[in-house]
Amino acid sequence: MGKGISVFLGMEYSLDSILNNIKLSKENGFDRIFTSFHIPEANYDIVLEQFGEVSKLANKLNMKIVADISPNAYKFLKIDKDDLARVRDLGIDVLRLDFGYSEKFIADLSRNKFGFKVEINASTVTERFFDELEKYTPNYRNIQACHNYYPRKNTGISETLFIRKNQLLRKYGIKISAFIPSLSGKRGPIYEGLPTLEAHRYLDPYTSARHLIALGVDDIFFGDGSPSKNEIVSVGAIKDGCIELRVALSAKSYITKRYMEFPCYTNRADCAEDVIRAVESRSLLISDEVIQADNCVNREIGSVTLDNEGYMRYMGELQITIKALPEDDRVNVIGKVLEEDLFLLDYINEETRFYFKTINN
Repeated sequence: MGKGISVFLGMEYSLDSILNNIKLSKENGFDRIFTSFHIPEANYDIVLEQFGEVSKLANKLNMKIVADISPNAYKFLKIDKDDLARVRDLGIDVLRLDFGYSEKFIADLSRNKFGFKVEINASTVTERFFDELEKYTPNYRNIQACHNYYPRKNTGISETLFIRKNQLLRKYGIKISAFIPSLSGKRGPIYEGLPTLEAHRYLDPYTSARHLIALGVDDIFFGDGSPSKNEIVSVGAIKDGCIELRVALSAKSYITKRYMEFPCYTNRADCAEDVIRAVESRSLLISDEVIQADNCVNREIGSVTLDNEGYMRYMGELQITIKALPEDDRVNVIGKVLEEDLFLLDYINEETRFYFKTINN
């Protein structure tokens, strides 16, 4: 999974602050940069000059640049839309075609000889679009998709639409990215955040990012141009392709520590109705090790449990309850998923991967 930040040139951000943000993001595991060449509020007299510095740093740090572009943007960049060599020379790795391009143009561009990817607008794709695109033999290995961000309140898309668009894109094997907002560094001129999902507009980026991971996106970008250090660090620390669940521990034995620090669990393919069952958990027991009964209490939704010796060959199985269950003297309750993270349990289905982040309580 890739993680990216957005940089907005010719606006209120100084070049130094942009470059420092890029360096900070790289230090925290980010590997790509999004920018846009068709923002009406930008001062295009300095956009190209600033972009040259951004491109130079991105190349040094081995970070990819995704450039959002429209037909008018070519005028600002002073290049012809067919001058792909110039696009390459600018240091652009991915061209995001926001609007105003025909399906034929997109298909032709997907077969470019310069090695850059073509990115389509994931939020606006339809069956009709793909029916038309198919007529021109696109190279789908060279096409990816990124959802919009939405500066105006109430205009972000719903989770239902997001899932529907993504299902359509997956039919063609297309990778998908989306945006999360910053709560501390919102971009002007509206300053209400730049999320893809409206539900994320006032949600902290750490939770928004984990939600997008649960929804199966491939790459995540900060939409806003100046996220705080804490926001960058928290999102950067999330493991690739696994749902992170914060857990308050109720037991702190060395066995519990081993289970809670396991890098990534997998829910069983034959997932249970009442609990999430960690495939790898029973194999974590050391030979002749015994889990004795302890804290065998009622299991609320989100309880993290370990089967003790009373469950015989099931001893050592780790579960998370998705329904409230009564106490069982064969089941130890070792922790509880934080209330704010319970919604993520709904996304743990067959073979979904997850891991824990323990919180001091």
